[in-house]
Amino acid sequence: MPSPFIFACPACRGALHLIAPSEQHCPACQAVYRCVAGIWRFLTPERADYFAPFLRDYTTIRSAEGYGYADPMRYRRLPDVDPDDPLAWQWRMRARSFDCLQQQVLARRGAGLAVLDVGAGVGWLSNRLALLGCHACAVDLNVDPHDGLGAAQHYDPSWPRVQAEFERLPLADGQADLVIYNASLHYSTDYRTTLREALRVLRPTGRIVVMDTPIYRHDASGQQMIAERQAAFARNHGTRSDALPNIGYLTWAMLRELARELALRWRIVTPWYGWRWALRPWRARLTGAREPSRFALLIAERSAYAMPNLPGS
Repeated sequence: MPSPFIFACPACRGALHLIAPSEQHCPACQAVYRCVAGIWRFLTPERADYFAPFLRDYTTIRSAEGYGYADPMRYRRLPDVDPDDPLAWQWRMRARSFDCLQQQVLARRGAGLAVLDVGAGVGWLSNRLALLGCHACAVDLNVDPHDGLGAAQHYDPSWPRVQAEFERLPLADGQADLVIYNASLHYSTDYRTTLREALRVLRPTGRIVVMDTPIYRHDASGQQMIAERQAAFARNHGTRSDALPNIGYLTWAMLRELARELALRWRIVTPWYGWRWALRPWRARLTGAREPSRFALLIAERSAYAMPNLPGS
């Protein structure tokens, strides 16, 4: 199934010319972008240097936590994993989020959708989307062969894999039906810029979908979560993993403000993650613990009236 996506220069938005099967050239700014090991590299050398400390810490921590597999079949089954997988609880949540995505978004929009999988990781979602008849494009900074876009080799992908920034997507305007932030929006350093870029590459009737990003009622709860996580990283891995000032979480107030500024309307769908998850807020109140995160499928569409449709609106 040929890809419908048209690449553009991430630096100047100029049209790219294919000058070799694995090389594209931007006549406007003279940049050259190459496909290496099946992945189009759309980071300039300067931006690659900028992200290098973050990627070093990220891959170190993820490897220690048990991400990545030796058996290719385990990639192909994702988000389904064995019960003894060290991250089985997380993948169970991903699987339920994906089921919700299928029911609430994909089934309503029909087959043949052009879907940008942003924060694609190993490409499991792009693989599932392709199996459902969608045109997928996987975007991530990480090209690691075990826990990044390099691992997508295990799917024998027909869909493009692209190393690029959230805020500089290497795509021409108005060509995607869906932009899905796959457990990844919280890595953004500026939600407004990130979502404006998503709107640029979306068709007028396109949707933004945010999956598996933690949401809090109170900003202080999110800040406390970040502090706790960085302390744990420093204690367990020797790094706070704070090379990039990513935001790390959402609040309902943030989403309302984004709706107003970007003329969006959010729809909230909450997957059922089980009773233990549902009872977490009550347990926190009884024990005096920090407010726990909430996860939901957030679906945004353009709205002339920008009615947020969020808690507290």
